[in-house]
Amino acid sequence: MNTRLINVLLVDDDEDDYFLTQEYFHELTNWKFNITWCSTYKDARYHINHFQYDLYLFDFLLGENTGIDLIQEACEGGCEEPIILLTGRGDTKIAVEALRLGAADYLVKSELNSEKLERSIRYALERMSVLKALRHSERRYRRIFEESNDFLFISDLSGSIIDCNTSACNLTGFSKDELTSKNILELIEDPQFINLWKGVHERHIHDYEVTLLVNDYSDKKYCLFSASVEFNDAQPYVQGRIHDMTARKQTEREKLFSEKMAVTGRLVRMLAHEVRNPLTNVNLSAEQLEMELEDEDQKFYTQIIKRNCNRINDLITQLLQPSSSTDIELVNSSIHRVLDDAVATAYDRVALKRINIVNTYAEGDLQIPLDAVSLQMAFLNLITNAIEAMEEDKGILKIVTRSVGDSVQVTFADNGSGISPENMEKIFEPYFTGKNNGMGIGLATTLNIIHAHHGRIDVQSSLGEGTTFTISFTTPDNQSN
Repeated sequence: MNTRLINVLLVDDDEDDYFLTQEYFHELTNWKFNITWCSTYKDARYHINHFQYDLYLFDFLLGENTGIDLIQEACEGGCEEPIILLTGRGDTKIAVEALRLGAADYLVKSELNSEKLERSIRYALERMSVLKALRHSERRYRRIFEESNDFLFISDLSGSIIDCNTSACNLTGFSKDELTSKNILELIEDPQFINLWKGVHERHIHDYEVTLLVNDYSDKKYCLFSASVEFNDAQPYVQGRIHDMTARKQTEREKLFSEKMAVTGRLVRMLAHEVRNPLTNVNLSAEQLEMELEDEDQKFYTQIIKRNCNRINDLITQLLQPSSSTDIELVNSSIHRVLDDAVATAYDRVALKRINIVNTYAEGDLQIPLDAVSLQMAFLNLITNAIEAMEEDKGILKIVTRSVGDSVQVTFADNGSGISPENMEKIFEPYFTGKNNGMGIGLATTLNIIHAHHGRIDVQSSLGEGTTFTISFTTPDNQSN
């Protein structure tokens, strides 16, 4: 017995037919029905739009309109409850059209009895229950699919993308139409990946580290790739996930560098103290000796001592810079002005090597909380490194600023010698250098200054092609004036 009360809307412009159909409902003693009758198409539309019913029965002939029209209008209006069409004759075309538009079943009035009515109602309610569950499941998983922060995709076995979510577009910079015209293998920069992909039908790919090409293949993201083969009616397809871990890897790298810098800073401060005390005594003794010497030729040697004492003192000051660069005061100021000052400071080097600097600044003035002196030093270090890495007369340094969401980005891209893969992990380490006369504190200082400005720095480089440093300053107070 079905004890649930089922609200029924019966639409029929013939009152005699309504009473006859109502009698069939009353004969179904194992069911509980609450029947509402509508005799016009207009009233039926009102009830469908404003009241909740569990079951609908529409007569085919409704004055100037038909039950087919009402089925179409109800389904287009979002009706998910089962609809049964009542016809005066067994017209197959009408039945097929009704089912195509969304009707659950149809009944011929001349053949109608309580048994057929019960069978049709049971079938319609059970079918609609299954369809509702499927729709609910589809909406739920579609919401998960669309709202995920990961790049989710469905492809065929060859890798051609069939569907993807919004995060895929956000991550890659391609539109959905562009992505669905691509192959997933085009987006992965890894010579071993194609072999891994060929075996995906035998073994799932789980959190495999890959380099994802984004923004028209001009940029890269470091990601974890997972995929598996699934089946839809025995038809295989691949569903996959690409998780962006660029920021995490960068954070881990920066944390490691910060820890190394902290340890190195403590060591340098201790050594500086121990060296400067005797150095001061040597310098004072040289000055005293110089005053007592009458022979100018002999004073030449005391001057050498004094110059080298000053040089050692300057070196100590330079070594101490990375450990003290965070001691700054941030004031909301123009980042373009700091960049212009850094470029102007590097003018002599730029002119000597005849380097071409191309500035592409965002429209308007980008302002962030900054310390002009220290940030200029950080920018100058990057500009100087780029100049030294480029060939005379052939060097081009592109400096670009842009506002991205709540962050401001500054990019330094050169066409110099590039950085080898083995050195990429070490370039920010204190006192590591690839130059013959370098001290290895420029990029370490730069990283520390950027951290003090609540920013992050990312590097991409190819040997023989050049290097790109991207600095991102993220703060709720960022604004473009």
